Amino acid sequence: MEKKESIERILENKMFLLETLSVEAKIILQWVHQKKLIPDRDYRNLSDCSQRENMIIDLLDKLMGRGEETCRLFIQLLKQEQVQEIFPRLKDHAVLGSSVLESRNEMRDGWMDGLRNLLFSSCVPGDLARVFRWLGFSLEQHRNKSAAEMRNILTDLGKRVDGDCFVCCVLSHGKDAGVYGTDGAVVSLNDIRTPFTGTSCPALAGKPKLFFIQACRGTRNQAVVMADCEDECEVEVDAVDFSVSIPSDTDFLIARSTIDGHLSYRNTDEGSWFIQSLCRNLETHCSQGGDIQSILLSVNNEVSALGLRSKQMPVHEVALRKKLILRPIHH
Repeated sequence: MEKKESIERILENKMFLLETLSVEAKIILQWVHQKKLIPDRDYRNLSDCSQRENMIIDLLDKLMGRGEETCRLFIQLLKQEQVQEIFPRLKDHAVLGSSVLESRNEMRDGWMDGLRNLLFSSCVPGDLARVFRWLGFSLEQHRNKSAAEMRNILTDLGKRVDGDCFVCCVLSHGKDAGVYGTDGAVVSLNDIRTPFTGTSCPALAGKPKLFFIQACRGTRNQAVVMADCEDECEVEVDAVDFSVSIPSDTDFLIARSTIDGHLSYRNTDEGSWFIQSLCRNLETHCSQGGDIQSILLSVNNEVSALGLRSKQMPVHEVALRKKLILRPIHH
């Protein structure tokens, strides 16, 4: 039986490759075609793909479908100096020995469970864990799970969770349809929310359920608009039809790091803009009795001011019936 070592390496590192190669998707496609790793017909079909992420997903699937030798040659291509100059992140992950790409930690996911049970990811473990422990949450953690594993964990959690408040954090890569598991499959927002509705989880019926989701929701950058007033002002954009979907069940709040179809950014030293701002504002305002919706407005204001050429706007969907205030446990 043919060993599938190279195929397995690409599959295990699919999310890292997706994030890295999507930056210049057409360039890597040119390299792959030049090396004759895919036939002309596949090259033409991939070239017609308008979404960079979809182009890379389809490319990786086609390469794996062509067998072990094609995948081995693709890995050799990723080691080439000319390619690594275009995709410098490959330098940190490409190993000249038997292991080529090590990036399992590139896929980050996690959830929080409540009376105060918290599941979080390794993205910003210090700040995120510290802040929610300070607020009295106990911690439970899951990392690097496939989409099916994520759904199973959430379903199991919905059956056993109990408490006066539930918080779920998901930190991953994503697109319009939802967030990615480590296998490249998508977990939808409905998959995340449904296990905790009143019918699925009676123990949380009538109790606040908060979801914080850090993930891209597409590949577009948000436009920069210069406001010439310091006070509140409105900016109308005729071409945008953005609607927020409110959960059908009650007592839900879902905060997402960016609006539909757009990128979500992170600082290489400090982590994601959204999560860092969330942690700072929780620390600042919870001890002062600030409610969660007011805190998220502060997060929106702070994150929207970051960046010069790249902008990001968080969004939250609210179906809470009452004002929610989280207080530090010893306050």
